[in-house]
Amino acid sequence: MARRDDDNLMNKLRQMSEEGITGFFNEIMSNDRMRSSFGKAGQRFMANKQSFDRNVEQVLDFVNLPAKRDVRDLKARLDPLSSQLLNLSIKVDRVLDHDEPAKAKPAIRRAKKSS
Repeated sequence: MARRDDDNLMNKLRQMSEEGITGFFNEIMSNDRMRSSFGKAGQRFMANKQSFDRNVEQVLDFVNLPAKRDVRDLKARLDPLSSQLLNLSIKVDRVLDHDEPAKAKPAIRRAKKSS
């Protein structure tokens, strides 16, 4: 019984929060001044995030650790090499498979006839 009450309470809280968020954003979108302030705050947030990301990359570079971009660049360089290595491996396997039947056949020697 307590479980059902907990679920009902959580559903009511979720519904209230969804209605509250919807009302908040409707109010922001209807007011030009609030909408522009909200947009500027978003732009400042993104500028701060970019600055933070640059600072983190500099710290990682300083302690000689690769950043996410470095790993991505390295992966982009390694992917073609990996596919070339796979193709080469397939070709070597084909050559070895082609040569094995010739080596596997026992040499047939013709016996010399004694005269």
